Parts: sequence; structure tokens; C-alpha cells
Amino acid sequence: MSDLDVLEFLDGHELDDFTAPPATIAKNMDPTKGTIQQRVRILNAAGLIEKEDEKGGYYRLTGLGRRYLEAELLDEEEDQLKEFDPSDV
Repeated sequence: MSDLDVLEFLDGHELDDFTAPPATIAKNMDPTKGTIQQRVRILNAAGLIEKEDEKGGYYRLTGLGRRYLEAELLDEEEDQLKEFDPSDV
């Protein structure tokens, strides 16, 4: 299971603005909920996904996340992601 798998899960639904909590993502993939929660925190900090609202635990793909999946990042976005350090999260 990789971060790309999480992004593709959030992108792979008919709904344009599909959201899911980490528990739902974990149920549809092999890793534990704790593993997914960790990956979601990192993807959120990188700006690839965002929380639907501060109270709920639902996440959705951002425009940056969609461009990442479609390999359509702008140069500055690529630089931003290259400089992102997941160990800071």
C-alpha cells in the first residue's frame, strides 16, 4: 500500500467530490486503520488531500492531488512536493 494507492482510491469514484474517512479507506485496502491515518496525515500536509471540514474526518482529493495523479503538475508544484519532508509531519 502506497500513498498513490490512497490517492487513487479517493479519485476512483463516480462522485466528483468523493470524501472518505481513514476507516473507510482502510476497509477498502489491506492496511490497518492506523497505517491509513498516518498516510492521510502526510498526504494532507503535502496538500494532496484535504479534510472536508475540521469536525469530520472525511478527506477528499485536492486539485494538486488530481494534477499529481494525472502527471500534470506545474513546475513549482513539482518543486514543492520534492521539498516536502514527511518526517516533519
